[in-house]
Amino acid sequence: MKKHWKFATMALCATVALGNVSALACTGAYVGKDVSADGSIIIARSEDISPSDYDKLHMVVPHSDEPGRYLEDINGFQYPLPDTTYQYTQMSDYASAGDGLYAAVCTNEMGVSVTGTVSASPCDKWKEADPRVDSGVREAILPALVAATSKTAKEGVDNLLAAVDEYGSAEGNIVMIADQQEAWLVELYGGHQDAAVKMPADQVAVFGNQFMIEAVDPQDAGNVVLSKDLLSTIDQLGLAVKDEQGLYLIAQSVCEKGRSDNSNLRTWGGHQMLAPSTAGEYETSTFYPLFYAPDQKVSVADVMAIYRSRYEGTPHDLSLEGQEGNRAIAVSTPPETHIIQIYGGYPAACSAVTWLAMGGAEHSVFLPEYAGITDTAAAYQADAPRSHPDSLYCAFKRVCGPAGPHRAPLPPGGGGTGWGGL
Repeated sequence: MKKHWKFATMALCATVALGNVSALACTGAYVGKDVSADGSIIIARSEDISPSDYDKLHMVVPHSDEPGRYLEDINGFQYPLPDTTYQYTQMSDYASAGDGLYAAVCTNEMGVSVTGTVSASPCDKWKEADPRVDSGVREAILPALVAATSKTAKEGVDNLLAAVDEYGSAEGNIVMIADQQEAWLVELYGGHQDAAVKMPADQVAVFGNQFMIEAVDPQDAGNVVLSKDLLSTIDQLGLAVKDEQGLYLIAQSVCEKGRSDNSNLRTWGGHQMLAPSTAGEYETSTFYPLFYAPDQKVSVADVMAIYRSRYEGTPHDLSLEGQEGNRAIAVSTPPETHIIQIYGGYPAACSAVTWLAMGGAEHSVFLPEYAGITDTAAAYQADAPRSHPDSLYCAFKRVCGPAGPHRAPLPPGGGGTGWGGL
């Protein structure tokens, strides 16, 4: 995810056991409109951070017609904004965090939503051939760049990849961008190589911190976007993995067929929840499919349950002896988890509902926020590098902190339907 520097843990959360938490810890989810329970497109992500005590501020960035403005990051990245930028909501770091904006999740007045990012890393050969650019696009600024400038999801993809082409990328990242009609997944592999695919309306996806794009047809311009040298770089490095039709399997190629339990178990765990008929038994080395058909229609409550999952009912349940070291989807480290539902047939400015769980989804409550608002509640804006009595994040963290080590008296998975099971 981000942030390898340390700061003092907030006193209110001293009871939280951090354990060995990877900085690569976010989990992404997608539900196509044809298989969602209410016909909405759903994109979602847990924003996982180590250390776990980390306030987030939620606010509205207004529409502007002022020329000469820039989006700026602390690494030297400067992006010239168009004269007109759109109103959007954003979840950002607290003011003195010191590592940039980290807009996390945005929805704009044009009906475009973006969640970013799920961090990922390619193999060592790829890192050498496509080195990251220190002053390039980072997760810290990426969602705001898309939300400020994009009328459609596809335009968001184009704007993001054009920025990477010009300035380079400082990280490996996975981004989801959606509007009322369609959703796209973007993978940034290194400094300048990337791929994007339109996500199928009749399938779903859940993934940990690992690149996931499978077979791509470079001639399918309506559904696939590839950077100019992506396939030639794969060939030059001798990394090409292809399917029976001769199409490049992108993730297998840039990852040199490698998978780790930290991420792959989460990918399998989401598959097992939404489509147990096709999930199979878990194997570390398996490249699980990015997209698959769910066994039944998927509700927003089902997506909430994914973010509370510790693989209950499977052999990998963390409450079972010998399974304690598994990396669950539900952990104590997220400062927030967001689920965005985007509806067709509504005016674009009010077409989305963003469900926000502060302090970690497992023991928190998802609260709805409707697109088109001009301000957020004061509790979302309480700037709290330490405990703050008016902070919504701190209020939920007071519950999440003690609840994590004392799960026995709680319902498995934290309860859970529509309003967080409370």
